[in-house]
Amino acid sequence: MNTRSIQFRLILWYSCLVVLVASAFGAYTYYGVRTRLYADIEHTLTRRAHQIATNLLPKRMDSADLTASIRSLYSPEVNNRFIRILREDHSIFYISGPSQDGRFNPAEIRIQDGNIPPLRIDSPYSGSEMLITATEAQANGHTYIIEMGAPTNEIEQTLHSLLITLLYGLLAIIAIISTGGYILVRRALQPVDHIAATANEITFGNLSNRLPIATTGDAIEHLSITLNKMLDRLENAYEQAIRFSADASHELRTPLTIMRGELESLARVPEMQRFLQERVGIVLEETERLCRITENLFTISRLDAGEVRMEYKPCDLAALSASTAEQMALMAEEKHITLHVDTRAPVQVLGDAGRLKQVVVNLLDNAFKYAQANGNVWMSVTSANAMAKLEVRDDGIGISAAALPYVFERFYRADKARSRDEGAGLGLSIVKSICEAHGGTVEVKSAINKGTLCRVSLPLIKAES
Repeated sequence: MNTRSIQFRLILWYSCLVVLVASAFGAYTYYGVRTRLYADIEHTLTRRAHQIATNLLPKRMDSADLTASIRSLYSPEVNNRFIRILREDHSIFYISGPSQDGRFNPAEIRIQDGNIPPLRIDSPYSGSEMLITATEAQANGHTYIIEMGAPTNEIEQTLHSLLITLLYGLLAIIAIISTGGYILVRRALQPVDHIAATANEITFGNLSNRLPIATTGDAIEHLSITLNKMLDRLENAYEQAIRFSADASHELRTPLTIMRGELESLARVPEMQRFLQERVGIVLEETERLCRITENLFTISRLDAGEVRMEYKPCDLAALSASTAEQMALMAEEKHITLHVDTRAPVQVLGDAGRLKQVVVNLLDNAFKYAQANGNVWMSVTSANAMAKLEVRDDGIGISAAALPYVFERFYRADKARSRDEGAGLGLSIVKSICEAHGGTVEVKSAINKGTLCRVSLPLIKAES
């Protein structure tokens, strides 16, 4: 799981809060039970001390009679209790015997010097403690101190069991809360996932699509509405740009055609001086270049706007590519480039043959332009995983890694120093638009001085065996 995601942080903070509350409640419960248990045994010991002071001491019993009465009423040895009665000078008037289970011997519990505290914890033997209360009593004109004690083993065992239960309960709470929090957070963020999935599907080809609006009345609904308003603005801006590009290209076609015709007429005038003929020829070349750029822009604009009518018919991409390469072989020969074509097996796709031919022409034209002198260009058409693959590769100068992400942008040329005759940077843009119109993709891989590979992927009519 991504530890920086909102989902993880929500689960973490939610779990931490619940664990903190559960820990505080557990601590409160533990110390509450501990206080209550110690208070109960203190109360019991104090009450019995008062009973001895009220019922036994005033009867002027001797030590033997008092011992018999205390054993009869309280059985301290059997019940693991400590009873000691001190005179005013801290001499022992009565002391109970060793506990029946041998846990402690009252004779080993030392007598406090000075004032004896009303409540203390003593450690008469290793590994355990004893809670001892001291009650002052007046009887027969004498002052006595009645000490009553009980081991804390049972209390500590009870508290230990409670602590273990609370710890296991805390671990169970952490597991349940983490799992439940994960499920709840995922369900709570499902509208966000749906929004993200829909947003990923929105491209320039379907800008009219909108994000789903979860009627939750919270920030998610507000986010969906805000993003949809942003998409409205983007769609309007994109449509305006497309209309402007298409309208501008359309408006430029006519005057450029007229200019080209007039310049061609001037160039054919025999009486014109050679100097003027050369200048007219230069202007004519630039005019023809402008015509090509305008025509390409018009094509891209219409493709992006979905206004190009395409006749989707079954087409053998391998045969189409082979015939196109044969037609362009003369261009390769003029540049002393060896063209290798591998289109042995038919590859059937559903598409517009004219536009697919334009893809092959543009890819081969690029390869011829940037291949090395006396170099090679390879073209192949294959099929795999229900997709047709058209690959064109050269051994030319290549494209830098920094320039690769921009090769499909209009008018982009990786090498700014290249000649204007090498194109206006619209060929790959047209290829991309045609491929997307056919439900396919195009990718470019390249390395400096190692050549460039362009791969077009188009859906097959049906998966080939």
